[in-house]
Amino acid sequence: MVVDFRVQPPFKSLLGMHFYRPRPAVEDPVHGNPFAYARDTPPSFESASIDLFMDELGQSSVERAVIVGQRGADRWGNVDNADIAALVAAYPGKFVGFAGIDAMDASPVERAEVAIEDQGLSGLALIPGWADPPVKDDSERLDDLYAWCERRSVPVIITSSHFIGPDMLHAHPVHLQRVALKYPDLTMIIGHAAWPWTTAACSLAMRCTNVYLMPEFYMYLPHMPGAKDYVDAANGYLSHRMLFSSCYPSNSISQALEYFDALPLLPRSRELVLHENGNRLLDQLTNV
Repeated sequence: MVVDFRVQPPFKSLLGMHFYRPRPAVEDPVHGNPFAYARDTPPSFESASIDLFMDELGQSSVERAVIVGQRGADRWGNVDNADIAALVAAYPGKFVGFAGIDAMDASPVERAEVAIEDQGLSGLALIPGWADPPVKDDSERLDDLYAWCERRSVPVIITSSHFIGPDMLHAHPVHLQRVALKYPDLTMIIGHAAWPWTTAACSLAMRCTNVYLMPEFYMYLPHMPGAKDYVDAANGYLSHRMLFSSCYPSNSISQALEYFDALPLLPRSRELVLHENGNRLLDQLTNV
């Protein structure tokens, strides 16, 4: 059974995210979306249907999934954390909710307290490079929030890659390393695993054992440059600190699993990445 550590289902405010923008029937091979390469668009996306999404989830090997929130600049779409809480409540045991927090929020700790204590969510999700204006992952603005999460044992998903922020240097893992070293008891899950800084990201996780990598499609899309670094790390020292995510609706859940199954992972590493690591993290949370 699989733990899918990032889904964003077609439900209420989640449908306003940039991922749900219309997809052309035929992508322009020169200027089109690079992630549309051989992509299978599922019926739940086409119909914006949570019922079809649940059917697709039920037909897969996903045992439980993490719904990841998003807050930042309006142009990327913002998710109401109450909608995530509603899905968690509607499908007991199937979903775990991570609340989106805007890096530019005037009171991020207060927002986090509401999400964890009042709405019953289990973790936080940050995309500092998509704030308005963008900030780096180690911005002083986030110090109080990181410290609060460390004290409360609340894990944080920080999404960082070349598309997050004004340039690819914004996503360099050194910014994440500074956070990990400053808050050694803070569990950090790096969404997109700081691609294209693949070796540097693996180095970050090698030194900082409070860091988990979640490469998502940068690991399993066919012919993705740098993916071998993540595979090598998962087969070695990072086998216990790497997580699987379909990143739905970027990919269908079934296609993400199909691509992941094609990776040259050792049998034990596959088990760890697909479910054991995710279950270990989730089982330690208060609101699960």
